[in-house]
Amino acid sequence: MLTIVAALFFSSVILPSTSDAGAPGSDGDDHAQASESNAPLPKSNAAIVRNGSISSESSSARLRTVGPAALLDPAARLLEEDDASEAWTLYVELDSGHRITQRFLISNTGPGEHNAVAIGHVSEPGREAYRYQNGRRRARWTLSDDRLFLDIAASHLDLHRPLGELRITKKDIEIRLFFDFPESGLAARVPHDRLPKNYHMDILAVAAQTTGTIQAPWMSEPLESRGRTWLVHTWTRKDEATLVDRRIEVFGYEKKTSFYGLHIRGGTNFEQGWVLAESNSASMIESLINVPASWTEFGPTDKRAQTRSYPVPSRFVFSDGTNSGQITLKQEWLRFDPLAVIPQPFRWFIRRMTKPQEVWADAVIGVTLPEALETPSLPDASETESDSNSKRETEEETAERSVTGVASITFLNPAKGR
Repeated sequence: MLTIVAALFFSSVILPSTSDAGAPGSDGDDHAQASESNAPLPKSNAAIVRNGSISSESSSARLRTVGPAALLDPAARLLEEDDASEAWTLYVELDSGHRITQRFLISNTGPGEHNAVAIGHVSEPGREAYRYQNGRRRARWTLSDDRLFLDIAASHLDLHRPLGELRITKKDIEIRLFFDFPESGLAARVPHDRLPKNYHMDILAVAAQTTGTIQAPWMSEPLESRGRTWLVHTWTRKDEATLVDRRIEVFGYEKKTSFYGLHIRGGTNFEQGWVLAESNSASMIESLINVPASWTEFGPTDKRAQTRSYPVPSRFVFSDGTNSGQITLKQEWLRFDPLAVIPQPFRWFIRRMTKPQEVWADAVIGVTLPEALETPSLPDASETESDSNSKRETEEETAERSVTGVASITFLNPAKGR
């Protein structure tokens, strides 16, 4: 959803981006294509991504750190094309039960270049999500020389490693959260064949440990919290609404299993899915890393939802032949029109190109991953040897992980609009 907030308060508004390894904020497309063509990754990690799958350095070692984060430069690109835009999306889930959705965007849509917007929501159980935003024209927001720190009025994003920061310092709301952002963290570039042409995505952090404070308007003092952060960077030189019809991202974590899933549709015949996940369970030796999974979508079960212009699927089933899983979408807790806050005539100008809507919903993720192969123990005296071996072989083949999470569904246009 890069351009949908693009003109937000053009007189004083707009949002951010990323660059590949190299000069800070450089264009990066040549480098991006090289990375997406399965270039070898450093062997310092426990596993290496090869042609969309992983091979373990040791069959007995469990995979702990798997992502090529060191190859992903999160610096702003400052793209120059008229329709270019780039965005960082953050999802933060805190142990206190609070959820934060945040997007920083830099866009050239409308008058001027490199206008920036920051828009976010804080959600607390039992309360309606609270929205806050900032926006500025290029001359009125600042970017550090290395393009890793964005300062958009009261909204700040620090992408310096090894500790990132989301800081909101408005009168009505204050957020000060720090998330682990090391070069060895779980991260990956979405392969180019999983995305529409001229569209790029870096998954910069998955369930990164997070600490800090939040103070929403209904709180009398800051609340200290711990939790986890997901960070995704997306950029394109084209009008995003011409490339993507709908993008679904799934963020999950439970019992040491971290998950990110992507399903994306564009035009009349583009539809792809992709998964990035790992488990730090002692029995796991592999994870769903850079898996070009095949996704099967199941439509809404509610008859009224089936007739909506922006229908949310009820579930997905995905598989790469070895690993598999199912994602069930549950209760919606946020649905909004990103253009509603934009004043006229800018809103009219943008709606000629896109009629977006964004939905956030609870999700339940069931993932099946291979288990470690260990030396079998002696069978219990009450078991026959054949029964025991058969049972262990089944248990050792796969390990099921049930993960709770959320889904972000971004519609760039109504489902029946094309």
